[in-house]
Amino acid sequence: MPARFFLALAWLVTTGVLTGTQAAPPQSLGEKVAEYCKSHKGEGVGNGECAALASVALRESGGQARGKDSPNNGDYTWGELVLVLDRTQSDGKANKGKTADLKPGDVIQFRDTKWAGPRRGKGGTYSQTFPHHTAVVAAVEEKGAVIQIYHQNYGGKKVVMDATLYPDDLKEGWIRVYRPVPK
Repeated sequence: MPARFFLALAWLVTTGVLTGTQAAPPQSLGEKVAEYCKSHKGEGVGNGECAALASVALRESGGQARGKDSPNNGDYTWGELVLVLDRTQSDGKANKGKTADLKPGDVIQFRDTKWAGPRRGKGGTYSQTFPHHTAVVAAVEEKGAVIQIYHQNYGGKKVVMDATLYPDDLKEGWIRVYRPVPK
């Protein structure tokens, strides 16, 4: 049989036309980073530190490593800066981007943050702090009002966990969110 026949048959199988299934669309770098985190829930990644989760997920997904600290020493950078929420300046001029534009796999860097607000669906209120922390966006819901994250080394647990952030509940400090960049 001619080679064209086999090429056409391979195309029909890989596109799902012949089998009735659709080939999965290629994943973005960010989706790969988020999937890496999801697949390691309950496990310690790297040395169990919060930044190790982002570092290893980026490396294993084909992303660039952590960049030069900015704006200060110890303020990690992880790719293209896409969002800044800064509660250290009352005029809001330091803010950049929209939470609705975040994507799975984006990396969040926290500095001296304090969060407080109502416990959604549970009654009462909550408060939490992240003095220096790193997390990965799992999902963005309600037009950016809810951000699901993966993180580790929180509450004494050095394993990957999920959590929920409500950007409107950020009372102090700042977060910077970075979009992963391919190697």
